[in-house]
Amino acid sequence: MRQIEIEWRPAGIRVTADLDEERNPNLVDLLWSKLPYNSLQNHALVSGDHLYHLVPHPELIYTEPTMRVADRTKEPDGTIFLSQLQHVGIKYGPLSEYLPAAPVGRVRAEDIALLKEAGARCWESAYTSKEVVEVRVHRKDDPTPVGRLPRLPALSRAWLQELVEEIIGETERIWLYPPEELLDIHTGRIRSRAGSRDQYFSTQVFVNGETRPLGYCALNGLIRLGQRPDLTLQALQLITPNFVHTPAEFLGYCGLEKLRDYTERTLLAVRETRTKDEFIRVLWPLALYANCLNTWNLHLFP
Repeated sequence: MRQIEIEWRPAGIRVTADLDEERNPNLVDLLWSKLPYNSLQNHALVSGDHLYHLVPHPELIYTEPTMRVADRTKEPDGTIFLSQLQHVGIKYGPLSEYLPAAPVGRVRAEDIALLKEAGARCWESAYTSKEVVEVRVHRKDDPTPVGRLPRLPALSRAWLQELVEEIIGETERIWLYPPEELLDIHTGRIRSRAGSRDQYFSTQVFVNGETRPLGYCALNGLIRLGQRPDLTLQALQLITPNFVHTPAEFLGYCGLEKLRDYTERTLLAVRETRTKDEFIRVLWPLALYANCLNTWNLHLFP
């Protein structure tokens, strides 16, 4: 049986999990092939005692599970899920979110107490201290150092590859360090003065409400559509601006100017793509960047 180790820093808490090779063997193989990696650890703000983090690999977006449980709240504590939102999630206590989920493993029974301790520390981080918690995931007994964020095969045209590298480079820079623009938004230092009557709480709410669906729904959804054989490249090029231009424009006004700039330049690049594979390779860096901003926004809010 394949095992993984999950570590939370700076707490130094480690747990071992057995991967479930029966229910979702394809997802287990996918996760196993992407180890090791690290990420910012988030704690659910709505669902209950649930930890989740962003996995920096596009295959999670479009790989379908073999099976989903109908109600994740009924799964044992320690169950690990893999999501097409690019998340690894871990249930460590009671949940209210009864939605379907794809299980890929379970933390060992002898480590559940440690998992609950990690969950409590992460809740303290999310709700009170705002301390950054890094999660590291690797194969058991193979703690290979975590390297750079993954790169897709290089694009043949230099200007497209330069844009991709610029966005991935910025995502790498903020992967474990909060982006300055979001820190400014969460302290009211917004150049446009977004926020009626000199308050900025409503701006925080709107930034959260627009960033999350831009990444999870629009950009991830377009990448998923890019895998469909019945959709042409021309159709993808036509619909992409309709999903991403307006929210990115508004978020730029709210203070996420880099996101607006990257989106505008990516939309120009999308129009020049020649294959669906090229379309995905151009769009994925923007999706990962937007989803990374979302993880930080959820960490900093409110």
